[in-house]
Amino acid sequence: MDRINTDPKFREKMSKVNRSFLVEFDGKQFYNFKVENGSISEISEGNLPGDITISVDSATFGKIISNEMDPMVAYYEKKLQIKASLMDKILLTEIFK
Repeated sequence: MDRINTDPKFREKMSKVNRSFLVEFDGKQFYNFKVENGSISEISEGNLPGDITISVDSATFGKIISNEMDPMVAYYEKKLQIKASLMDKILLTEIFK
């Protein structure tokens, strides 16, 4: 999310975002956080409902983080699953750029 600090247009867009996230790894580890007014809360453990739910296996997540795999490719290959409204999916597309 360093892009918030370096891209004024992205920072402006994110300043209006208020969403909760649940990230599920391998179906057994759950983490949640919130994006509120362009800031990301601390990440905490737990299976709390979120506006956006992301399910991914650890190996795929590692490849995405290390830029070995594009998140959109992982999504199309069903290695990354997203449960969210259409508008939230569009938001995630912007975040993953």
